Amino acid sequence: MGNIREKHNEAMYLAELGDMKKINGNIEEASELYAQAYELEKEAATIALESHLGEPTISILLKSAASLAMRCRLNRDAEKLISLALSGEPPTDIAEELRDMLENVNFNRHLSLKGITLHENEVQLVIAGSGVGFGYAKSDDALDRVETYKKLAIRTIERKAGKAFRTAGKIPNELKDVCQSFITAPRAASMAFRMKFGSLIDSPLQGFSSFEDVIEDINDNIELIGRGDLDNLRMNIKDESYFNNFIGLTKQLAPDGDDISLFGITSILNGKERRVQLTSKKSEISSIIKQTETDSIEQTNSNKTIDKNTITGVLSAADNLGKVKITSGDGVRTTIVVPDGLADIVKTYWEEEVTIRFKSEKNKKTLLDIDRL
Repeated sequence: MGNIREKHNEAMYLAELGDMKKINGNIEEASELYAQAYELEKEAATIALESHLGEPTISILLKSAASLAMRCRLNRDAEKLISLALSGEPPTDIAEELRDMLENVNFNRHLSLKGITLHENEVQLVIAGSGVGFGYAKSDDALDRVETYKKLAIRTIERKAGKAFRTAGKIPNELKDVCQSFITAPRAASMAFRMKFGSLIDSPLQGFSSFEDVIEDINDNIELIGRGDLDNLRMNIKDESYFNNFIGLTKQLAPDGDDISLFGITSILNGKERRVQLTSKKSEISSIIKQTETDSIEQTNSNKTIDKNTITGVLSAADNLGKVKITSGDGVRTTIVVPDGLADIVKTYWEEEVTIRFKSEKNKKTLLDIDRL
């Protein structure tokens, strides 16, 4: 048992060193440390298994080794270790963690391009979860996210091109070709779509030199939202309308935690593959939206009384002046003002039953967040 503990402790020490190297940008050194940690932890788990040490020791060590294998991108090794742990009798909570890890391993496999060549104006979008089968998923789960990513890209193009936030009307003529998007048929087993945008070669734009800039801007900001890092997000997206719009659209991309547990993006940056995973649930991003409201009030040092309320009902358009109506179950209709940045999000809920959070100032009710009921 002592040998197992020594190997495990040394593995954890090396893994922590690897984390520190990674944070400081020393990726190669971090990878070497993770590889050493993985070998030690795998040895500890193997000894525990062969010595019949029982549960939960065996499953804990196998799970830890699998986690380190994933850090080393040894997904096949991780799959074997997780399966080995599940084949025994791990405690219920550990078994659930192992199943979640297996989903992540499979998701990484789906994110892999597997011989597909992406160009600088292309991304691969992937969804995974219990609601995704071999080559099929609910159309709302798949196609709605493809459409949402398209909106996110268009808004990013307009922002980086220095355009004011467009509250109405069509995409500016000089951006139409660049904003044109195309998708491929999904790949079986993972529901992976490739999305291609118009080339910048024929339509150079002020603000960015290649479409990689657009895709990487989206990737960077999605990762910031996933970490809850609003300060750096505001540094990247200074305009309030674009800022709120980006968070709202990212929430629509996010997993629901039931049918969809992961949303991923694969792109090419400087000739290298980059993978971004969005695992934060919609409810968690709603918490981030609440934080932006708090920050906004603190920044204005407002002494006004602002009431926050929730209402449930069927949503309908009120007029073209940035307002919607929500009709509750007892037939009462309430008019809500929609801020510029949230117009894209609200449009997807017409004639659906929703829950709206809004703030009341004087006689005006302003939308804060919206969810399908």
